[in-house]
Amino acid sequence: MGVLGFYLVKKERLKTIAHLTTAYGHEKSSREIFEMARKVFYNLGRGAAELGIKLNADTKTAYFSNVEVEGVEHAFRAVEEGKGIIMIIPHLGCWEALPKAWTVLGVRGGAVGKPLKNEQLNNWVLKNREFNGFQVLPRGSSYKTILQFLKQNNSLGMLIDQDTSVKGVFVDFFGKPAYTPIGAAMLALDTEAVVLTSIYVRTSGNRYKLICSKPIETIRTGNREEELQLNTERYQKAIEVEIKHYPEQWVWMHERWKTTPKMVSDKAHQKQAWRKKRRELKAEEILAAPFIPRPAPGQL
Repeated sequence: MGVLGFYLVKKERLKTIAHLTTAYGHEKSSREIFEMARKVFYNLGRGAAELGIKLNADTKTAYFSNVEVEGVEHAFRAVEEGKGIIMIIPHLGCWEALPKAWTVLGVRGGAVGKPLKNEQLNNWVLKNREFNGFQVLPRGSSYKTILQFLKQNNSLGMLIDQDTSVKGVFVDFFGKPAYTPIGAAMLALDTEAVVLTSIYVRTSGNRYKLICSKPIETIRTGNREEELQLNTERYQKAIEVEIKHYPEQWVWMHERWKTTPKMVSDKAHQKQAWRKKRRELKAEEILAAPFIPRPAPGQL
């Protein structure tokens, strides 16, 4: 099904080839990149099938019958520390299977998710995600709510490898500046949570591997903007390393470099101009208002 989609959905195929060319064009031929793009769709199909199978696997034995684990001791150690976990998850391999995998392993957690427009589909997704206490925090939840969730020693999954409209900074991604959300860095700086990366990738045939990284140290310099920049850079670099290990399993049809520094600069200038205009209009309203003298004492 994935390969069929590659040949039928021209727009997504061309975007995938273009983005792979940006990342690998300096070292691979156009034929090699075409084959990589085809395998991207192939692996998406395999990942969807794997997810469908795991929806009915409710025990550790069943769930991990074809899944090897690596580095999970880092997450278990973080749970013992009781500070919460910020789990950086890229759209790599069968990423949708990670929430249930970790809950089956006994790590209590949740993720911030955007509700789907189709209510029935959204309810189905929530039902399958909210397994064994896993919580889906709606996008738009207050920052205080998310902080509290982490401080209760939960694991919070965060996918920061895509271009979104939320507040972000530019960091290097395959040699080009990519606009990246700063939410994970903010939470790391405002808590003592342990930051890890986690992936669920196909190794061969119907075999998969769940990999958890060692903790990523949070950089604290005393300068908030610098801290957000440096820590987000570290998280993106960790993600890029994982993608380079499994390049045919990332979602290359996503427009990762869509937002440019000029676009962000222009938007900031427009916002400043709008605020200035609003202040001017407010001042004009005040000046145009009729003068009403204050009553003298005793005339109230």
